[in-house]
Amino acid sequence: MDSYRNSDPRPPIMQGSPPAMVPPKLDWDRPPWNRWAFQHIREILPTAEVWRGNGHRHRFERAEADLDGLAVEDSEGMPTTLAGLLDETYTDGFLVLKDGKVAYERYFNGMDERTLHLSQSMAKSVTGSVFGILVGRGLIDPARLVTDYLPELGVTGWTGASVQHVLDMTSGVRFSEEYTDRYSDIGQVDVATGWKPVPPDSDPAFRWPSHMFELILGLKDTI
Repeated sequence: MDSYRNSDPRPPIMQGSPPAMVPPKLDWDRPPWNRWAFQHIREILPTAEVWRGNGHRHRFERAEADLDGLAVEDSEGMPTTLAGLLDETYTDGFLVLKDGKVAYERYFNGMDERTLHLSQSMAKSVTGSVFGILVGRGLIDPARLVTDYLPELGVTGWTGASVQHVLDMTSGVRFSEEYTDRYSDIGQVDVATGWKPVPPDSDPAFRWPSHMFELILGLKDTI
């Protein structure tokens, strides 16, 4: 089933009683279900709220600029506008900062500035920022081997990789990200993290990882 753009009518996912369209447990993160699920993840999976703490909050100043008509290229290299690109790419939220000020902020698909949303790979940017703080405090040396901190990885493809390699995603560990293959590494991540159940039609002889670190310890090959 295809996804829907912001300019398209929204399908009645989880609307009605009982709802006519319910995201399947094995495919809630696939189109078109993901457009609903990414903003309702707490209704699908157990989650933990990460509190910002009681420290100082920084409120960004605003210097609004109308970038809707900004000339850009679409995913096929054809001319379009920024507004057109955001529609084409199924964007839920988009924020531009310039000189520390909010220049452009848009929300779609029923989202607003306070809507919770699944972060996906954005979490890598947060992790990198935290590592930068730890490096600045002298608590982690990015030049040291990752096995100096996690000796268990000595039996994996991370042997010989530095912390900096891992932060730069250049460790060379082989990882299959074939999302349509339920047996791929990323397919096993879904099961190991509890995102999805073991596929009911899977090979009964296949050993699914019971948790994420078990899967990590099984990544032994490099590119």
